Amino acid sequence: MERVAIFIDGSNLYKGLVSTLGSEYRLDFVKFIETLVAGRKLLRAYYYNAPLPTEDAASRAHQSFLNYLKRVPYVSVRLGRLERRGDTFVEKGVDIQIAVDMLRLAYARAYDVGVLVSGDGDFAEVVRVIQDMGMQVENATFHALSSYRLAQQADRFYPLDEFPWDTLKSSHD
Repeated sequence: MERVAIFIDGSNLYKGLVSTLGSEYRLDFVKFIETLVAGRKLLRAYYYNAPLPTEDAASRAHQSFLNYLKRVPYVSVRLGRLERRGDTFVEKGVDIQIAVDMLRLAYARAYDVGVLVSGDGDFAEVVRVIQDMGMQVENATFHALSSYRLAQQADRFYPLDEFPWDTLKSSHD
């Protein structure tokens, strides 16, 4: 049975969920991961994000969400940081953490299939290297956020727009 590792770019997924389903939609991460695994064996799902600054109104809810994820079996939360740029913040360190984890685990032969949940075209080269090592990489993201280069490089592309979002909605708030 194929071993699957999932790498979720949290900001990218959140942007897609909000633009597609609205800011009130709450995702059941366990069901979402099960959908991505598709009956294969899950090694682990890695969720990458940066905590919001404490002065941000959504900071408490975001921290609560991260704490929830840390309690989900076989999910690891990896945090980058936010750096101030003028009057806004820029996420730093997240993409490199994703790339390093994908490559480190591929080198260790920890998985057969990597599922990358991101539309960032910068990952296309990482995907190519992992494929050259003999593993497969699938890409899942919303069409509006999708990089053509990444989708073409991946062994399979899953448009998240077509996922059964009604069944993936959390019953908790």
